[in-house]
Amino acid sequence: MKSLIVFLLIVSFVSLAWGQDLQQKKLSDECITEIIEKHRPLKGYRVPADIEHRLGATHVGGKYYFTDEPYIIEGARKLSEMGYGVIKLWLTKNERQYPYNSDWDLSKDVTLKELAQHPYYQTCFDMPFSTIALSVGGAGLRTTPESVAREEKQIYELTKYLLKKYKDREVNFILHNWEGDWLLRGGTGSHARWSRNPGQPIDAVDGQRHTVAVPADSMLRVNAMSKWFEARQKGVSRARAENPNSKCKVYHAIEANKVLDSMKGIPGIASYVLPNVEVDMVSWSSYDGMDPDGTDLFRGIEYLRNQMKPTPYMNGDRVVFLGEIGIPEQRYEGLTEKDAVIERWDTYIGVCLALDVPYIIQWELYCNEPKNEKFRRVLETRKTDEMRGFWLIRPDGTQSFVGQYFEKLLKNSGEKIE
Repeated sequence: MKSLIVFLLIVSFVSLAWGQDLQQKKLSDECITEIIEKHRPLKGYRVPADIEHRLGATHVGGKYYFTDEPYIIEGARKLSEMGYGVIKLWLTKNERQYPYNSDWDLSKDVTLKELAQHPYYQTCFDMPFSTIALSVGGAGLRTTPESVAREEKQIYELTKYLLKKYKDREVNFILHNWEGDWLLRGGTGSHARWSRNPGQPIDAVDGQRHTVAVPADSMLRVNAMSKWFEARQKGVSRARAENPNSKCKVYHAIEANKVLDSMKGIPGIASYVLPNVEVDMVSWSSYDGMDPDGTDLFRGIEYLRNQMKPTPYMNGDRVVFLGEIGIPEQRYEGLTEKDAVIERWDTYIGVCLALDVPYIIQWELYCNEPKNEKFRRVLETRKTDEMRGFWLIRPDGTQSFVGQYFEKLLKNSGEKIE
């Protein structure tokens, strides 16, 4: 209990110091908007020459396929052929995430290292991606001293394997959790809609919900998540120290997804974990920051950079990337037409270029969200008009609006778009 009290005092001090610093340096919305506009590719800003190594997409759980290849391989190959240098995959033994045309034949106790050695993953890893992000599950809130030791060992062995296997190749692997604030809150249901003003209505992906009070055990949850992240980082760091000459680089990232809540004082990954846990990078699943003019996204990235505590390995670099960002092209009124979708994406890319964000990982290659929630966990394939529209490629094989926009960026690398 004493250590927990000390932990909370430290968090309070760091958060207060950051808040004071923010007040001194805070930019107005007008100033931020002006910065974003100057960095929009469709407004004349030069597309970075390395754009293919910044742009990517996730491939997991989609509801359709086009070939007879194992599903995970089909998606990775498609993304590579389209010119993307970044991919995110789930490193998981849940075969339902990559079900089609696949025979995983996994043992119940398969380790992370053994998963990475599976022929399906090996085939994907051997494709010419420059950065491969892997979403890796774990104990999270269920963290115990025993699970800490197990998880550190598994992450260590996975990292060591990757560093040795790809020692002669310049490739980055980023190991990170799925949306950390949902894990902290114990799910995505009504109980997870924390607020200082309970009872307020909010629109969720599966209908309207109401906010609830922050639970009394929130700091115990923060402590469990912190120990979990510390173990994972320790595993990565230990393996790196033993393999200093590998051209392959492996990083650990913590992913947050309720950053704006943290900025309002709600206990979260960004507000209560990042200031006290050393980590290589921070990922933001950034749906909460996707306001029309990009100012929330801009402020959220800056906030995360200020909150994080980078490992010595990063030499002072505060690396924040967008591990998940997407617009459902068949869901929200006003965001179902090409011009509106591309306008919004160009704004978000303007934010990322203004702040030199290294990775923008779109959700996702093939859409995983049917309009009808009852089909979410059904493996049968779905048609174009049945999906919400998180995609680069639609079920009918055509390229999405964001796919067309990203293609334009890739084709104009190092140039201005005419």
